[in-house]
Amino acid sequence: RTMINELTRNEIIPLPEGLNASLRPYQSRGYSWLFRNSRAGFGSVIADDMGLGKTLQVIAMLLKFKEEGLLENDKALVVVPTGLITNWQAELDKFAPGLNYFMYHGPQRAMPGKSADFDLLITSYGICRSDVDKLKKKKWHTVIIDEAQNIKNSDAAQSKAVKSIPASVCIAMSGTPVENHLSELWSIMDFS
Repeated sequence: RTMINELTRNEIIPLPEGLNASLRPYQSRGYSWLFRNSRAGFGSVIADDMGLGKTLQVIAMLLKFKEEGLLENDKALVVVPTGLITNWQAELDKFAPGLNYFMYHGPQRAMPGKSADFDLLITSYGICRSDVDKLKKKKWHTVIIDEAQNIKNSDAAQSKAVKSIPASVCIAMSGTPVENHLSELWSIMDFS
């Protein structure tokens, strides 16, 4: 199969076996779209109104990455506002207990060692900004930013830090896509 065929197909990607959820049809299409984009080497911006299941779609994609062995060596990094850290933990525990996550937050935080068993590391925008040099030293398969409006100012240190972390796949999630100005949308698109 050629890449062109991959990109033009509307196939629904089978859900990973460890997903404890049934996706609605639009969520299944969104998950499949995210996965196909990543397979083709593209980043993605998933922008829906709040409460429509963006996090579940991204978790399903991460679980599919794990199922395909893509997170064995290079892990996933999830950057969220501090207030959403516990939400991500709860959603991962509920929908994908097979995904092992490592919390990188708080004053006593320590980067996981090479022998640490985790698939994704969860941190906040503030920690990402202050510890960007440590985060850039790791090899990341995927970097996901939730509440992507946090990088809407392309000149801000936080935006520059997030955008400087290299990864094979970059995904921005936004629950407020129509509230952004064109330059803010550009900054978010520049990440992915």
